[in-house]
Amino acid sequence: MNSLLSQLLITLAQKEAAEKELHAMVESLEILVAALISSLGREKIAEVIGSVDTALEEMRERTDIAYRSDIDLLSNNIARITAVAKRR
Repeated sequence: MNSLLSQLLITLAQKEAAEKELHAMVESLEILVAALISSLGREKIAEVIGSVDTALEEMRERTDIAYRSDIDLLSNNIARITAVAKRR
């Protein structure tokens, strides 16, 4: 029984470490993308944001209604990242 409990705790710790690594990677990519977008001129920023918005709309049209909340989540995250570029 102790062996099983120990194994479960080890597995849980490994999953938690992997989750932290994934979170750090996502945060790093968000910072990188925001910095890249911020380095563009205003017209290019608007063009990139427009392209992303178009792609999201196409996804909404093609995707089953069950995935709409996922697309909305993506859209909100993209809006948060691009808001940094719009402020500059």
